Amino acid sequence: MKDQIVQALSHSTGLTQAQLSEILIEPKELRYGDFSFPCYVLAKQWGIAPPECAKKLEQMLKPPPQVERSEAAGPYLNFFLKRAPQVERVIKEILTRREAIGSEQNSEHTIIIEYSSPNIAKPFHVGHLRTTVIGHALDRIYRHLGYRVISINHLGDWGTQFGFVWVGCELWGRPQNATVFDLVAYYTKAANLRKAQEKGEVPPEDAKYPDVNQMAREYFRKLEAGEKTAVDFWQWCLNISLDYLRNLYKRLGIHFDFYTGESFYRDQLKKTEQELRESGILEESRGAWGVNLGDKLGYVRLFTEDGRSLYITRDITAADYRYRTFNPLKILYVVGAPQKLHFQQLIGILKKMKHPAAERIVHVAYGNVPHVSTRTSSGAAERIWLHTLLEEAHERALHAYRHQVEKRPENLDEQAVAEAVGLGAIFFNYLSRSNVKEFNFTWEEALNFQGDTGPYVQYALARINSIQAKAANEGLPQPSAEINAELLTDDNAYSIVSLLSRFHATIRRAAEEYEPYHIALYVLELARTFSAAYKSLRVVGQEPELAKARLALFTAVKYVLQRGLNLIGVPPVERM
Repeated sequence: MKDQIVQALSHSTGLTQAQLSEILIEPKELRYGDFSFPCYVLAKQWGIAPPECAKKLEQMLKPPPQVERSEAAGPYLNFFLKRAPQVERVIKEILTRREAIGSEQNSEHTIIIEYSSPNIAKPFHVGHLRTTVIGHALDRIYRHLGYRVISINHLGDWGTQFGFVWVGCELWGRPQNATVFDLVAYYTKAANLRKAQEKGEVPPEDAKYPDVNQMAREYFRKLEAGEKTAVDFWQWCLNISLDYLRNLYKRLGIHFDFYTGESFYRDQLKKTEQELRESGILEESRGAWGVNLGDKLGYVRLFTEDGRSLYITRDITAADYRYRTFNPLKILYVVGAPQKLHFQQLIGILKKMKHPAAERIVHVAYGNVPHVSTRTSSGAAERIWLHTLLEEAHERALHAYRHQVEKRPENLDEQAVAEAVGLGAIFFNYLSRSNVKEFNFTWEEALNFQGDTGPYVQYALARINSIQAKAANEGLPQPSAEINAELLTDDNAYSIVSLLSRFHATIRRAAEEYEPYHIALYVLELARTFSAAYKSLRVVGQEPELAKARLALFTAVKYVLQRGLNLIGVPPVERM
């Protein structure tokens, strides 16, 4: 419908359809119509004030047949659609496509999304949660839009930390049935002994131990050289960590296509070095080799004095591999905003290499969550383990549900509800604001069933299921798109229809801007509009045609809420 109005405006104003598509807005309030055109852009062109432009355009314009009327209101020209045909179109499309609503076909294009990327041999801390939920949401959004999505967990699985874990096992014995927490304990114990040795403050009982730092460096040298015993130990650590991580991701409802960390690219680094040298862009500085990107981005070291590669060198190798293997339309890196310079330098080096991957890399930056509170810890997210947060989410969600929801169904698995609500509270709270905006996480905000929260939207969805169940018990037929659309043209019903019509555009905007919060705020507004209207739009006890129409409307809301929540990783709740 927007396209037809844009065409009519273009014919009358001389502005391009691309310009008008950017300018034409959808008002929040029905009294301003379904679409509104701000006439400020015409003031200079026509030499009159914007309100006069709106009046003149109203007289000039021949609206499309689907528009009932256009009205000048101050500097705006508002367009009011014929409600019944719009209701029929929206309800029919949603009830026909159901949860496929808003989907597209883009399978000829591939999107790579790198996100989460925790370190191996360490527990998953809450500092990694924001990249995880943003990346997961983008993954689902692009898949829904029909793209071929490759999700990659770029694990921090290569580094000297394995040397200290190895030292711990050598000095104090390898534990049986080890967990990731055993690996952390050994790493910490060995690292603390190294510090004591460096300071000359070794306790008498530890004086017998050799130089820890030297042992760790020697192990890593053997690992890089590919010696079997060193590689076997590294693989042991990796397997333990992957089992731990996969269980966490399973609880979060997250799946990755590939777990390919830094180690995956180590055999390809020689090729990268050769290509860099052949490109002629490498410059020597104090024995190291790198690329000069000018005053703004500076000199970027790629190889140390002793020839070792650096993190950005491995990122160059990864970008090359991903481009050659998948030929992606885009490569998204969901990484914190402090890494902005790193990605500018990565793109800058690839451009100097004339590598086509340079034009396809997008840094999806996000802000920190400076403060997270749990019962056992309060402060920086990096100090709180994710499994601790999830356990507390479950407990708090169960308590909030039992104390905030008075009418609870019988024979309900409240533990399952608590798990879904707890996860929903976290995901929604993290995704209901722009990626780069910093915020503090509090349970009081996240678990408020009456607030701007995931549980509020989940409760609205459960309420629709309850309405459907009561309608079925009363013998009403299954929801159908064959309705009398005139019965849904009152403001209460049409306000819901108007919102439903915007779902597809909201998904596209979230994808184009890499901002899942557009979908979070959309489902929140839809849940609020439904909750404000449903008491005046009763189904049970109404005349059959009216009950049928309203039931179809609420079913359409259900499908959109379910899909919207799914796109941002929030589990639906059937009954609450």
